[in-house]
This record gives sequence, C-alpha cells and structure tokens, in this order.
Amino acid sequence: MPKNAIFGWALILASILSGLVMGIRFQREEWLGGYSSLPRRMVRLAHIAMAALGMLNVLYASSTRQLALSPELLSVASVSFMAGGVLMPLACLWLAIRRRNYAFFSLPIMALLTGVALTLRGLL
Repeated sequence: MPKNAIFGWALILASILSGLVMGIRFQREEWLGGYSSLPRRMVRLAHIAMAALGMLNVLYASSTRQLALSPELLSVASVSFMAGGVLMPLACLWLAIRRRNYAFFSLPIMALLTGVALTLRGLL
C-alpha cells in the first residue's frame, strides 16, 4: 500500500528531526533529569520507535503484493501498522511527561500485533 510507504518515510523523517532536536540538548547532563532518568529514556525510545516503525511501514508497503489477504484485511493491516507508528511514540512521550498510565502502551502493541499477525497470515 503506497500510503504505508509515504507514512513510513514521513515517520523516518520525523525521527531524524526529533534526533536533531535531541542532539542539540543531549550534551547537557541534567537534560530531562539526567542520562538514566525515565523521561530521558522514554524520549529516546520515542525517537527510535519512530525510525523503526517507519521502516516497518515501508516494509509492509513493499510486501502487500505477496499477501493473500482480502482487500478489507489488507486495509486493516495497513491501518494497524500506521496506528502503531503514531501511538508508540506518543505512548513513550506520554510516559515521559506524566509517568503514569502505563496501560496506554497496550494500544500501540495491539495495533502492531494485529498488523504483524495479518501479514503473517497473508504470507502463509
């Protein structure tokens, strides 16, 4: 699906830009509470999640021709991968800011599990 490719590359670009912003500040030891603080770790995880899930969306887009799935299931998988790409960095940033509601992580995980399960089903 071309929309996953566009979304994936946009997410990779967002990761690079967020890395640029983080790179300006990371030299300061106290930034976000220090190197090992939860907020700083979660911001770094959000940055990496954007890059990794962007690549996963690009990979899904290049795999759709090989999948034996109905158009409806292809669409569900597509939306699931994009939802995971948005929700995972948001969950990381939410936890960095609020330090509560860990259950929010279940949303991106369920979305990504759905996308991967459907993709595997289509390949088998």
